[in-house]
Amino acid sequence: MIDATVRWTLYIVALVLIGPIAGVLMGLTDGPDGSAGTAVVSTSPTVGVICLLLGSILAAGIGALAAWRCGLRPGLTCAGIVVCWMAGMSASTLSTLSATGDAPWGSFVIEGVIVAVCLVGIGILVALAAQRHTPRPGEHVTRQSAEAMETEQSLSFSPRSAAAVAIAAAGGGAVAWALAATDLKGQIIAAAAIAAIAIAVVVKLVDLKTPAIGALAAAALLAIVGPAYAMATVPAETALAAAYAQALPGIVRLTPLDWAAGTLLGTPIGLAWAVSIVKRAET
Repeated sequence: MIDATVRWTLYIVALVLIGPIAGVLMGLTDGPDGSAGTAVVSTSPTVGVICLLLGSILAAGIGALAAWRCGLRPGLTCAGIVVCWMAGMSASTLSTLSATGDAPWGSFVIEGVIVAVCLVGIGILVALAAQRHTPRPGEHVTRQSAEAMETEQSLSFSPRSAAAVAIAAAGGGAVAWALAATDLKGQIIAAAAIAAIAIAVVVKLVDLKTPAIGALAAAALLAIVGPAYAMATVPAETALAAAYAQALPGIVRLTPLDWAAGTLLGTPIGLAWAVSIVKRAET
């Protein structure tokens, strides 16, 4: 009962205190027309990147606290709640194209790299904090679940783990492509979260010993691949018209921050599902 109270208190703190602060920081980024911008596609990319880094630090802080006290999965969820505020206050792909009158895919690639580093960094800090978490009786139900949860917070990779990350990234990209049907923020982040669930399940089914950071890395890769694919396939002169016609590929509609928010929220669910599947298979 006490553990559940602490966990939900941390969720609420992330939702009503830390998250809004991080959201206000991202709200400082303006597009060329005065509307919301993104970290890099804004009137002041330097300010935008600083705000992104500060928001990521806040997410990592509350996530690490939750991981130390409650475990890795609650830690990722708390961090995800904060990043959701950041993504919600940042511009969508459609609004960015409309505000700039151009297709700043190159800037989105740069932003994707920065967000990917922040996402993996958050994951590492949360995993390190989770290693200091002492499980309470009943938290590990079976030997298999204990082993799986211990590997989640590890930072060790093997060649098989690398293959699992690559396969999961391909699967997650396909899921996001299919589900990101509109430019509505809620729907876009939900699509990223479902893709992250699929990524985490595939990672664990391919290699049970792959740590959770592997699933985050797969999604972080997609935050770069999306705008890179757009740069290669969506001409700048037709990008805005394609966006208004809802003709952009699904993976292009997700901004890097959308990927980060959805990944941190969806990965804990995917990890839990994967462990449940493995437990049933071994029973």
